[in-house]
Amino acid sequence: MGKSMEEKHREMLDRDPGYALEYSRMEEEFQFVRELIRARMKAGMTQQQVAEKMGTTQSTVARLESGGTIPSLRSLQKYAWATGSKVKISIER
Repeated sequence: MGKSMEEKHREMLDRDPGYALEYSRMEEEFQFVRELIRARMKAGMTQQQVAEKMGTTQSTVARLESGGTIPSLRSLQKYAWATGSKVKISIER
């Protein structure tokens, strides 16, 4: 059996400085996506269930969770409401 995605990722971080640099630049986006997914999982919901509660489609929720788009604050608030969470924004030095 081949390597898992996590194993490949760790290997690339170790072997490829360019990959590691780009990954570090995108870390905040990855963290944001992880938080969305964590909120949904903690609520015990599927993407379809979140979508129905938000009044949107499952593919829209999938796009939010993929990090492929930058959601509006309103979309984040709807997602948070649907999952029983709240939005907290912080700008730090």
